[in-house]
Amino acid sequence: MPKSTICHVLQVFSVAFIGLLFTSSGCTAQTKKGSQGISGTVLWRSGNLMPTPDVKVTNPKGSPIAREILIYELTSSNQTEPADDAGFYRKINSKFIQKITTNKAGRFKVTLPAGYYSLFIKEDKGLYANLFDDAMNINPVQVRKGKWKKIDIIIDYAAVY
Repeated sequence: MPKSTICHVLQVFSVAFIGLLFTSSGCTAQTKKGSQGISGTVLWRSGNLMPTPDVKVTNPKGSPIAREILIYELTSSNQTEPADDAGFYRKINSKFIQKITTNKAGRFKVTLPAGYYSLFIKEDKGLYANLFDDAMNINPVQVRKGKWKKIDIIIDYAAVY
């Protein structure tokens, strides 16, 4: 092979390698301009999760599980009709935004406009959510312009702490 061809191949390889380094190191934008939303995992917790000296909790984080997630505008507890069991709701009286389904590993990603949202998990007993902020907004999540909010949604009504 002529020397000039070898030099050209090395130059192309060097440029490609440097480009790959910049791309994988986060030097370029990871999302489209104006892209934002929520991503994360839905996790199932059940059983006795109370740590004791004799028994170690085997899976305190929980196991990924596939579920439907219903997204509403930010919802306070007085905008709902609670179901019989704690953490469950029969009806949400705020604006419904979107329904998404996780994959088998419990992962999800949804593009949303910047704003505040409440997330509920569809279960047989009703819509489940058990986190509140200081204003009694249910499972609140803020989406900021150009940012992705990463969260874990914990379903733990079958767990004891």
